[in-house]
Amino acid sequence: MDGFRVYKPVADTYVTAVRARANFGRSRALRVDGSPQTTAFVRFRLKRTTTPASVTLLLRPESPGRNSYAVRRVEDDNWRERRLTYATAPPPSLRFASSRPVRRGAWSAVDVTSLVAAGDNEVTLAITTHGSQEISFGSRESGSGPRLVVRTDDKLEDLVLDAILRR
Repeated sequence: MDGFRVYKPVADTYVTAVRARANFGRSRALRVDGSPQTTAFVRFRLKRTTTPASVTLLLRPESPGRNSYAVRRVEDDNWRERRLTYATAPPPSLRFASSRPVRRGAWSAVDVTSLVAAGDNEVTLAITTHGSQEISFGSRESGSGPRLVVRTDDKLEDLVLDAILRR
């Protein structure tokens, strides 16, 4: 169907303050936590487009709980999945988009349109939470990893996104 594209990440990992020099690039999970601070990073390679009508990040929680999370843009796309650590992680921006409370096994969708610019080749997003309960999401290695849905046709119905969420 024309007017939208679904991207899988080219890299994803997480970093944690309690193991500042450890790398989790081969993990089947992306973890986020407010204490100890644990942040997930996801990079997508996009085909150049005009200004997108909407951009939605899809994550699939694998842990119980009802915490929400924030998604922040990271300007530095030069990190490597199997080398990134808490000590070397690029800083996320102050701008963010927030999720609703998540449910285990149910896709969570966040509108990140404000974090993606026209002409972006690559987009790195950092996922954080202030909650004290860890949230675990599927990584690209798990088969239920993140997705980025870019809609270029603002006339597409929400049925497209609904169909993707049911996969």
